[in-house]
Amino acid sequence: MPMITNPVVLSDAALDLIEAKKRCADFSHTSWGDDDLQPVRREIREHYRNVQRLVCAYCQGPVSTRSAAGSPIEHIVPKSQHLGFMFEPKNLCVVCSDCNEYKSNHEALMDPVLRAPRVNYPENSQLYRIVHPHLDTYGEHIGRFERLYVDLTEKGGYTIYACNLNRFYRRFGRCDELVNDVALVQQAERFHEEGLLDLQQ
Repeated sequence: MPMITNPVVLSDAALDLIEAKKRCADFSHTSWGDDDLQPVRREIREHYRNVQRLVCAYCQGPVSTRSAAGSPIEHIVPKSQHLGFMFEPKNLCVVCSDCNEYKSNHEALMDPVLRAPRVNYPENSQLYRIVHPHLDTYGEHIGRFERLYVDLTEKGGYTIYACNLNRFYRRFGRCDELVNDVALVQQAERFHEEGLLDLQQ
């Protein structure tokens, strides 16, 4: 089951703010950070914090309960490349600060970004190259052993790459924290011997 099964339903007040913003002559993807949209961002962030139970959509690590910087709103399809999806509920979630910075504006759609703008948000999982928290079951694409991530599909591999999920391993290498973790070794052995898909226990 996908992590997110109920996208945010924005209040009338939030929708009014969004419509007013879209009518501005200088409206662009950078408008997202404008002060007048702070109530909209707060509403979105709180909804996804609760729905995701304070878990990052990409690394499955924690997001903050209070700090906005510690639980940034993620645009799965980058708003800089697809402005029409900036406020699309199924294009939003919360992630940890590291995943937010690493993913940045990596393209999430299979089609090249320079094609004609899409009118409707794609709701078919196969149209995405990244594990989509509204459409995909995480464990079918990524095996997670504590801080080590294993790609089970191409989509899982792209997500690991785009968000640099193995950043701990890349930074510290094959350190004692990974090698000496008996549970980690046992899970890795089970994965290779039995081919288990869902390793998040």
